[in-house]
Amino acid sequence: MTIGMVLGTMIGVGLAIACWGLFPPREPLQARLSELGQRTDDVYQSRTRRDRLGRAAARSFGPLVFRGCRIDRDLRAAGQSLEELAVAKLGMLVLGAGLPVGIWIVAWLARVWISPAAVVLASILAGGLLFLVPDLSLRDRARSRRSELRDQISTYLDLMGLHLSGGSGMERALAESAAQGSAWGFIEIDRALRQAQLANEPPWTALKKLAQELGSTELEELAAWLMLAGTSGSRVRSSLHVKARGLRERALNEAETEAQQTTERMSLPVVLMFSAFLGLIGYPAIAAILST
Repeated sequence: MTIGMVLGTMIGVGLAIACWGLFPPREPLQARLSELGQRTDDVYQSRTRRDRLGRAAARSFGPLVFRGCRIDRDLRAAGQSLEELAVAKLGMLVLGAGLPVGIWIVAWLARVWISPAAVVLASILAGGLLFLVPDLSLRDRARSRRSELRDQISTYLDLMGLHLSGGSGMERALAESAAQGSAWGFIEIDRALRQAQLANEPPWTALKKLAQELGSTELEELAAWLMLAGTSGSRVRSSLHVKARGLRERALNEAETEAQQTTERMSLPVVLMFSAFLGLIGYPAIAAILST
């Protein structure tokens, strides 16, 4: 009776998830209009079975999970698509929900009784917790990529100073400096500048838009500084290297802070290992004293 109830519940939940995936809720108009500003390879990349599964999962989870500008900025900065995140979350959800069921089946074969209610509760908790793991991984990757972008912006400013010293204009220095790098930050800046040139817009407008998409404060500061230099005619070459040196010093300070935090976190495992080592050495003597 109990096994039949559990199997019936699992089949019902599976059918509900299948119906939700086959007939997902209708996408809002704003989500469809946002695809007009994306690149062509991003809009038409769902070619494989994995991509189609991710797109279906993204449509199903979208109204509940993928709301907010922060996750869009993290996805843009990490270079990850919404479909890939949806597939990762779906896989972790299935793993978390299926692991207690698998343990229950093994225990049932071994004639060990486990309450089905506990199995269902453990599946819900494990599935919910593992469902959040891809979000944490995405946030860490986006933070790491933004740190890389800051270093690349520092190099980009140095290159701009060299081009301006050679007699190039502002827009030419921006374009040539972005074209000389092969890192992903240089590629994004070069693409944004080309789009601004085709749209007949000032380059700082494109850089500000890119900074908002990536969530990069350094790039947004660069756009504001370029707008000030282009409109009010403030000195450029004298402050380029100063700003690049400031970015490098900020990166160095954050690296030192992170190293200190890592050292502090490692102190607790070292103390525990030392205590265990002392207990291992002193156990024979203590056991001999207690036995006498």
